Amino acid sequence: MFAFFIFGLFWGSFLNNVAFRLEREEDYFFSRSKCPQCGQFLSWKELIPIISFLWQRGKCCHCSTKISWRYPLSELITGIWVYLLALALQTKFTLLSFSQFIFYFSLLSILFVLALYDWKTFLVDDRFIWLAIAIFLIYYFSGLYFKVVKDFSFLLNYFFDFSKFGPIISGLISSSFFLFFFLITKGKGMGFGDVKVAFIIGLFLKIGDAILSIMLSSFLGSVYGIYLIIKNRRWRQSLPFVPFFFLGVLATIIFGMHITKPYFDLFKI
Repeated sequence: MFAFFIFGLFWGSFLNNVAFRLEREEDYFFSRSKCPQCGQFLSWKELIPIISFLWQRGKCCHCSTKISWRYPLSELITGIWVYLLALALQTKFTLLSFSQFIFYFSLLSILFVLALYDWKTFLVDDRFIWLAIAIFLIYYFSGLYFKVVKDFSFLLNYFFDFSKFGPIISGLISSSFFLFFFLITKGKGMGFGDVKVAFIIGLFLKIGDAILSIMLSSFLGSVYGIYLIIKNRRWRQSLPFVPFFFLGVLATIIFGMHITKPYFDLFKI
């Protein structure tokens, strides 16, 4: 399992660079990494997750500009969530188990990039929405979808029939609240990008799990919103919501059964 953590560190470096280049409207697949300040291309020794940051004492080797803590934090966070995901799914190196890991790994990777991008720009890049839909369709039409989709909160899923149209229904239910809020506020209370992100969450998660992740996302977003109100002493605050979508989905996957267990015990289901 530790191999997943190491892989996650390098993957986090890649995802952070993708988000950073999206912000700067640069190519994020076919261009080399470089210092954003002096433009010097980086060698492999400067690209080792966390270690390079510590070795360089948080500064560029060429111009001594301070390197943002965003880089090592993104790497560490990704290493942790990749490890926890593999642990939660009990990932083994079999075709079905690995396909299941890739399925949820893809969702969380896309949400993580969108979260970093949204945090800085308050925008959602539609290319990643379409990428998520494409991955879902590959799994769905290959017949793998219903083999890999997992139940993370049985209590909630117990009340819904998960048929072949389940993913679409789940996506519509997940996004309906945000669509309603978007319409009544005429886009001032919430962006349409959040509606799209909620929809893809519903495609990848069973209905009950999607609802749980939305509830957790809303709770975490509300807590952060209250913090901003107190800090800035203003009622109207701009809030990037995709980071909370990411946290809500991650919490559902890792802790979904533990969160719903008290209800199991209460109703003896």
